[in-house]
Amino acid sequence: MNSATDTLPWVSVIIPSFNHAAYLRACVDSVLAQDHTKLEVIVVDDGSSDGSIQILRSYGDRITLLQQQGGRQARARNLALRAARGELIAFLDSDDRYLPGRISTAVAAFRAQPQAALVWADYRHIDAAGRPGAECRWSDPGQDFRRVLIAGNPICNATVTVRRAVLDEIGGFDERVPRVCDGAAWYQIAARGHVFVHLDRLVLEYRLHSGNDSARFAAMTHDRDTALLSAAQAYVQRGVLAGAADLLWLRGVLVRQFSFRAAAWVQRQLAQGGLAGARAWAYETLGSDTGLRGFAFIKFMKSIKERR
Repeated sequence: MNSATDTLPWVSVIIPSFNHAAYLRACVDSVLAQDHTKLEVIVVDDGSSDGSIQILRSYGDRITLLQQQGGRQARARNLALRAARGELIAFLDSDDRYLPGRISTAVAAFRAQPQAALVWADYRHIDAAGRPGAECRWSDPGQDFRRVLIAGNPICNATVTVRRAVLDEIGGFDERVPRVCDGAAWYQIAARGHVFVHLDRLVLEYRLHSGNDSARFAAMTHDRDTALLSAAQAYVQRGVLAGAADLLWLRGVLVRQFSFRAAAWVQRQLAQGGLAGARAWAYETLGSDTGLRGFAFIKFMKSIKERR
């Protein structure tokens, strides 16, 4: 056996799947075609009703198929993590596809930079038919990446490869925020001082279509607000942001984030139900979990003021 191959780490690719039969084979095939030899593919189907299960079963033992019912992405990823044997964990959504060399490029980065906890890269959009669109490349602004991350997460989750030990350290994915569980995890990893490495290379094709989960604005907003507030608290508690200037900057980030979300959501309600609809929505949400999170935010802002 090749000794160079012996030293390569196992990589587990985790794919949550729900009703993406039209794209699923292209997704799984793009992983199986990777040139990294020590690779396992774990697909978690979340109760698909469109023939996805039949497609996945056709792969036999080339993939590990797990099933759950209505648990969404965070729970699916945690379920797959418990079954994974890889030292490194990579991600892919069932409507997207890897480009050639995606895994081996990440592995090479970890070997070149042993201090790295998480490696991520660039991607391009494709449409429902697979036609290429815009490229999404990140340009390093020369700032502390922990600030960049919390101010506006630039990481596409399916470009990420992360050390299993680091995911274990943060307790896996937060199931309270299933639609943004990836970003929430990256925040917690950054708060602990781990090293992120960006690769200036396209490694993924991200498919834009009418069924994208990220297009469900209201639910995404709820999850993003919760994840950001938890991240802000972790940054302060762990001393990533400690001085008066740091805390003022953080307050600005949070106020800008929540103000934008609130304005966009009200605009959506006005478009759908007019002024009466917006009023009804406001009364309903202020007495719900959204209102409670708002009070938590105010309390957190007071704690920042007291630290100055």
